[in-house]
Amino acid sequence: MIIITSHASLIDGKIYDALTNNFIEILQKNKMDFIFIRHSIDGKLPSTIYNYHKGKNISRKNLVVFSKIAPLRYISEIISTFIYFLHKKYDVRICYIGVDPLNAFTGVLLKKVSKIDKVIFYTADYSKKRFSNKILNYLYHTVDRYCVKNVDEVWNVSSRIRDVRKNMGLIDSKNIFLPNVPSDEYKNYTTNKKNKYHLITLGVIGDQLDFIGIFDSIKDLKIKFPQILLTIVGNGPKEEEYIQYVKINGLENNVKFLGYLSHNQALEEISKSGIGLALYNGNWNFNYYGDSVKCREYFSFGLPVITTDSHSTVEEIKENQAGIVCNMNKDDYIRAILDIIGNYEKYSRNSYCLSQKYENIHSRLLKSMDNK
Repeated sequence: MIIITSHASLIDGKIYDALTNNFIEILQKNKMDFIFIRHSIDGKLPSTIYNYHKGKNISRKNLVVFSKIAPLRYISEIISTFIYFLHKKYDVRICYIGVDPLNAFTGVLLKKVSKIDKVIFYTADYSKKRFSNKILNYLYHTVDRYCVKNVDEVWNVSSRIRDVRKNMGLIDSKNIFLPNVPSDEYKNYTTNKKNKYHLITLGVIGDQLDFIGIFDSIKDLKIKFPQILLTIVGNGPKEEEYIQYVKINGLENNVKFLGYLSHNQALEEISKSGIGLALYNGNWNFNYYGDSVKCREYFSFGLPVITTDSHSTVEEIKENQAGIVCNMNKDDYIRAILDIIGNYEKYSRNSYCLSQKYENIHSRLLKSMDNK
């Protein structure tokens, strides 16, 4: 049986935990028994345990968390999770997957008291400066290194994080590259027709993506391509500000805000678009080591990608010519869009071929876990 533990954030009343949600979809599809524990990144959500039998949720229970204030909350989450499983007895082999250091640390403690059999440290992100507070940053890296040394395997969402682990001395057989590929749900929408004049971006509408730059690009491009359309999926703290910017610049017919969508609804929107955008501006320093979820979803539908050189996925985009990696400015965005529109079939084919390199990678890992 699998236990998977992660942290999620609550933004405008919606839970964001894309990486774990994709993995849970695969566990459900394979009709597996598993336990999912969702803690809160910011204290706005309760810590909840979900029990699944043959892929179906059969119960849920909130854990007691002593404080909503970090780092006391983190310590409380570790203690509560540890105590919960300390009193449980299972007649099957238990594999614990901890997403990020704190959750992996809990798994290491449980293995030391023989409550679980195998611990996997699933590294969803990494940053040399994870916290501005020097003490917290030191503790973060101390726990991170401890987990790397004491778990059975480390799964890394990006090649850059895998390289960090290698430099820590982790042997290749324990150092696994597991990119943020989407679950098989995307296959329900692969027959939809793409429109190369339709651009799409997804995620939190905040200050981590260059929305203003792409709005200004659309304003110039609509003169030549009046049918050009940018679709934005998601919500966030700057949504209203950007809606007003679009209105002021006369872009209401060329920019569409869809708000929050379910994962399946978002996949359907991607499938009907033509170009995927991932214009990270570097404000979130952990993006450098991250693997772009949205880019992986774009690849699955053969959408050429336009992105900035701010995350680990760019190496594969360049190598496979699955899109264009550009500088963060309006003129570069325009040149990239024109290039892709003019050579659409080539970029689209390369994008889809890149996605197939990792087809069924989660299922293959699950099977390998059963055989060990």
